[in-house]
Amino acid sequence: MPAHIFRLLLLLATFLILAVIARHYVLDPSYYQFGDYRGDAVIEEAAGAPQFRGPAYCQMCHVERHTEWSAGVHVNVKCEVCHGAAREHPADGPLPKPDDTIKLCTACHEAMPGRPAAQPQIVVAEHPVKHDGALPCLTCHNPHSPKIGGQETPVAAEAAVTPEAAAPAQLSPRLVVLTAPCTPCHGADGRNSAMSAALAGSESTVLIRQLQEYRSGALQQPVMNAVTKSLSDEDITDLAEHYASLPGGPTP
Repeated sequence: MPAHIFRLLLLLATFLILAVIARHYVLDPSYYQFGDYRGDAVIEEAAGAPQFRGPAYCQMCHVERHTEWSAGVHVNVKCEVCHGAAREHPADGPLPKPDDTIKLCTACHEAMPGRPAAQPQIVVAEHPVKHDGALPCLTCHNPHSPKIGGQETPVAAEAAVTPEAAAPAQLSPRLVVLTAPCTPCHGADGRNSAMSAALAGSESTVLIRQLQEYRSGALQQPVMNAVTKSLSDEDITDLAEHYASLPGGPTP
């Protein structure tokens, strides 16, 4: 055998012997006991403190929130999905309250073709009305039991209120368009007061002043500021007179 071949084979054999020795000292003995991982890891994880506690753990201190959540459409979204693992809470400090609710909520609710029609979906830039900046979801929605205007949110983006359905048929086309953004919160008859003010029967002068102040920013409410931003003085007057002419009182 040529000398250079012998030296190459000797080098390979030395490397193989060193690899076998290193494997003995480096590789955990329980590796591949149950599969392609350390078998002891299963026992170690099981012996550790629980990271996720479940809704029953939260209920002990947050009865009101738990009641709200368990009766709402978010009942299948557990507390720790949004607030993080409870671990030793409250001993190790408070759980975080999500700041960017738009990013959090749209992870499940942004309209996209692949989602089933039964999944509530919205187009962010157009919900509830077209606006320049994104409105925080908590502006209108209770995160533990999402509702808007006292009703469950639409089951799909296509279920959003259209101008044709936003107001009674006897309205002029112009008023149908003007009242369309108002309907999701205030109702087509202006009497919905479950989560927003009832407009029907209000003094037109009061409504005009409030709408003008929302438009100018003197009154701050993100949805109202966005809705009134593009309204002219004539639009505001027509809207105020329309709602003032409707029968007053909240919807039964």
